[in-house]
Amino acid sequence: MLLGISTLYNWVMFLIFQLIVLILLLGIVFWLTCLIYAQMAGSPTVYSNKKAIEDAYKLANLKPDELVLDLGCGNGRSLLIAAEKFGAKGVGIERSPFCYLHAKLAVYLAGQSKNVKILFGDLKIAEKYLKKADVIYLYLLNSALKEIETWFFQNLSSRARVVSLAFIFPNYKPKSTKKTLNLGVETTIQLYIKE
Repeated sequence: MLLGISTLYNWVMFLIFQLIVLILLLGIVFWLTCLIYAQMAGSPTVYSNKKAIEDAYKLANLKPDELVLDLGCGNGRSLLIAAEKFGAKGVGIERSPFCYLHAKLAVYLAGQSKNVKILFGDLKIAEKYLKKADVIYLYLLNSALKEIETWFFQNLSSRARVVSLAFIFPNYKPKSTKKTLNLGVETTIQLYIKE
């Protein structure tokens, strides 16, 4: 009887181990699939560092209780910095399922759920927030900025300040710029104001 319990215990532990390995493998496949999808959709997942984000918000003169909108918010870091360091509220739009879930978890773990909202979808769901936002933070490729430029500025609030890290809109000139260090490289932040 003792041998039977020991064998049963070993089988249960073996099955639990296999289940854990399967869950980890599925998680890795999900993560890689999301990264490949984002790359193919023209929005690769690249995270900016804290200093660059803070410098962008300083250039935009972000104030407490203002609304920040991050189009392509990735892991939500920029919104957490806006809430924690500047006292702002934030809305992030993300279309990568992995990054969306990562950002939701980061916001929850930081205790910022009442100040920061993460939405899943493409940029078109941002229209109502573009009209309300005081500051829009962008870390999108030049090709993405070119694609959304007309729509973006048509829906932008007249009081909004737009900061774009590293990349530029082709037909709008920035009001001012600031150098920063992002991912070990000197980078320029552009500040746009709708005219």
